Amino acid sequence: MKLIMPELPKTGKWLPVVPGIKHYEESGYFFNDQPIAHRISEVIISKPERDNFQKLRNGEFGEDKQVNLLCAIERGLKAHAFLDHYHRGRSYNATPYQELCANLLTLDLWDEWEVVASEYMLVDLKRSIAGTCDMILRHKVEKDRYAIADLKTKSPAYKKDGSPKIPNKKNYSAQLGGYINLLNLTWPELKVEDCFVIYANDLMAEIHTYYGRNYYNYIDCIETYEGCRAAFFKEMEDI
Repeated sequence: MKLIMPELPKTGKWLPVVPGIKHYEESGYFFNDQPIAHRISEVIISKPERDNFQKLRNGEFGEDKQVNLLCAIERGLKAHAFLDHYHRGRSYNATPYQELCANLLTLDLWDEWEVVASEYMLVDLKRSIAGTCDMILRHKVEKDRYAIADLKTKSPAYKKDGSPKIPNKKNYSAQLGGYINLLNLTWPELKVEDCFVIYANDLMAEIHTYYGRNYYNYIDCIETYEGCRAAFFKEMEDI
């Protein structure tokens, strides 16, 4: 796919929507009414991981684990919808996750970056892969600098000293790399050299850092995604 990037305004929003791409909850992604075979979410994990997730969702590992998963999914959907509406200047009822959503607005990230795309659909037509990026950001000073941001929600948790924390942080390099890859294919004119994971629960919100620095490097993320993608298609060949 080769699209011509429209000239972007120096101020204000948004990135143009990728023409031709649509998503339906039950049937997945389509481009010009033709189905897209794969989602980024399935490309970046192995078949056993995909199978285990489906079993967990179906309750095959017990009702308690199923309920916990479904509650986590609902919480994530609410928080994503809240941020999407907020950055579009719309109101949204985040009940019962008002505290979590309020914490999201306290991040220093918004002082440096502005959201120029939210719940943004992307596609790799050559490999028939699509996905929806939570947010694309533009630096408020360096206007030619863009970033990918992904939101993860968690349950409330505390450290031994009683201070709040984000539990069970994971490495989402492959997912971020997938969004960067698809964005590079779609709008190669954009310079994307930053990526962030935002964590939030009812007690706090923070960017995923390592010794005070952003946990993610965009080159590492792209390489991780490309490795996962190669393994995924190799797995498809072996089936």
